[in-house]
Amino acid sequence: MGFNWVPGQGVCADRLARMKDQACKPLKPMGEAWFMGEVRKIFTELEGDVSELSVQLLQEILGEIGSGVHSFGHLDEWREWFDYLLPHLIPRCNEKYVSWLLEETCSAFLQIDLDRDDRQMIRHRREDVLYTLGQTLMQEDNWSNGSVVLGRVLHSSNRNPAKKWGWSNVSGDLAASMILCLRLVEPEDIKGWVRSIFAINCPYWRAQVLTWYIGAKPLLDGKVHFPSQFDGWSPKIDWSWSHGIDGQHGQAPVATSIISAANIAEFKATSEAVLATADLNVWIKEILSVEALRSEVGPIIGRIKFF
Repeated sequence: MGFNWVPGQGVCADRLARMKDQACKPLKPMGEAWFMGEVRKIFTELEGDVSELSVQLLQEILGEIGSGVHSFGHLDEWREWFDYLLPHLIPRCNEKYVSWLLEETCSAFLQIDLDRDDRQMIRHRREDVLYTLGQTLMQEDNWSNGSVVLGRVLHSSNRNPAKKWGWSNVSGDLAASMILCLRLVEPEDIKGWVRSIFAINCPYWRAQVLTWYIGAKPLLDGKVHFPSQFDGWSPKIDWSWSHGIDGQHGQAPVATSIISAANIAEFKATSEAVLATADLNVWIKEILSVEALRSEVGPIIGRIKFF
């Protein structure tokens, strides 16, 4: 059975347990990436129980890892600490401080994964990441009867002066997960995964997936190759720290694209096939029946041309 997104299916517990068993805690805490003086900030908090660290601090640490690898190249301490932290981060990825922890976790993983050069050696590990980190959106607490639980996944609230949820742009947790999975899913499993994405019958989910598909057209058409090129797009499909993922680590190019041409081609072909046979009028009617979606995403969805 291939990789699929099924509401409530969640993270593969066996793979996550194996990842935790195999994770080796570095002997020394890691340091910051950016410092101007003689004294470098060291994250001594990592010497304690990492499960007790705040989301805010974890996001700061992940930002240092991702931006550090991008700007200065590989350091063993950043890779070793990320490999150790990852299985501890995954169960908390639905926690949020400004952005979802899932976003920074995906950004740091993608930066480090771009720097790995032995694909055969790490294929099993990449599958572990796909079936754990890549399944975070499908956690049971995020869903009720096949529909998203508002506030638990995608846009978290409309507590702002404009009283807007932000549905006209793609939530960072979905945006990051789409690129992570599109990179890691094997080409032969793309078709099943794509069909599972569109099969989720929830107006909030479908509004976000269709919005992502609209926003990702330059990526799917091969006109752009990295998340760093997503900045300023409308609708937005970027996420926290995605602006630094450009295939360049320090002065060295490490990749020509975040996603393989085979995966892009299969994703696009399958998406077009699904959308060609779907009753889009019903999908759009269901989306527009929700007041918040109608006011925020209606102008996009109501007149969209998918091909």
